[in-house]
Amino acid sequence: MENKKKKIVVLACSGASNTGAYSDRAARKLMAGGKGKMLCLARFAVDPQFAETSKKELEALGDGGELVIIDGCPINCAEKIMKESGFLAYRHLNTTDFGIVKGATPVTEDKIDEILRAIAG
Repeated sequence: MENKKKKIVVLACSGASNTGAYSDRAARKLMAGGKGKMLCLARFAVDPQFAETSKKELEALGDGGELVIIDGCPINCAEKIMKESGFLAYRHLNTTDFGIVKGATPVTEDKIDEILRAIAG
């Protein structure tokens, strides 16, 4: 799959529920496996210089890089923060798209791996 060759930069809304836990754990597992780099979502909301520097680094990657935003629920906080920070080119996933029900679905490695396959193949 094409994504295996790209440098993936991932941002996750970790939220306060199981859906956010899925988002966070998938991003961290991607990073731990050497398939991507995770950036701090909250910093984009409070540090315009960080956002600008990160945008330039992503643009420098060109077709060799991809920004992936993982939200944990339909409120889509991560996507909204990134849009407010001026990011328009990204791939957006929501953990609820994987059949995860907020407040109900227990966090499992199998489901985390399903999310990872959608991100990095």
